[in-house]
Amino acid sequence: MAQRHRYLCHCDPDANRYNACSNLSYRPRYLMKLLLTSQMPEASPGKTRYIDNLCGGASGLLIAELAVSHAQLTLVVTRNVETAMQLEAEVGFYLPELDLLNFPDWETLPYDNFSPHQDITSQRLACLNRLLQRLQGGRSKQGVLIVPATALLQRLPPRSFIAANSLVMEQGQQLDLEQLRSDMAGHGYRAVDTVYEHGEFAIRGSIIDIYPMGSERPYRIDLFDDEIDTLRSFDPETQRSVDQIDTIRLLPAREFPLD
Repeated sequence: MAQRHRYLCHCDPDANRYNACSNLSYRPRYLMKLLLTSQMPEASPGKTRYIDNLCGGASGLLIAELAVSHAQLTLVVTRNVETAMQLEAEVGFYLPELDLLNFPDWETLPYDNFSPHQDITSQRLACLNRLLQRLQGGRSKQGVLIVPATALLQRLPPRSFIAANSLVMEQGQQLDLEQLRSDMAGHGYRAVDTVYEHGEFAIRGSIIDIYPMGSERPYRIDLFDDEIDTLRSFDPETQRSVDQIDTIRLLPAREFPLD
């Protein structure tokens, strides 16, 4: 029978109650680290350790400290989407430099007659792409992957699908508009008049607007004849250009091949 370890927030049912989390808000981070790890059981392969009675932001701090003590990616499974989002904020607060990934759930039921929202699909594809880049790098790197338990039950696309269905555009590259239109539709992008959401694109003469999956902003491509003259990000609300960039990467607009 596995031994359950209780620490940090032990509450005496008698008159003298002590909750160490009550002081976490003003303790320096190194003191919080000592508070969390002073009674931490030594982890070893094949053994399970239970840590409970954490309150407030202690869970996020504990995960952050465990992640930096581990040379590879740390997987965190949560009970629901809300807990995953809360832990993402907490871990990012304690260690903003840490490679932090959140793989969201579709937030749909098995028999719903509608697809997951495009923003959710975009977040999932961005996370899968970052995981793929970590694998292709060939080096272990500290980080945290937060996944709701429901997301673990969903099938994932093969690694080759994202790599084979991604496009790279850069300044000076030559483009065939008809071929681009066909490629974008084949990768799941929707042709629209004005781009507002992930997975949309619009071609108006020599101007191409694209909102790639996994991107925080859409991009505007200005052509000079058949060559990319400028690449700029733009605000989807005002449609005004923001920053000029050199290269953009377009992930597929869906998670699975339909051919």
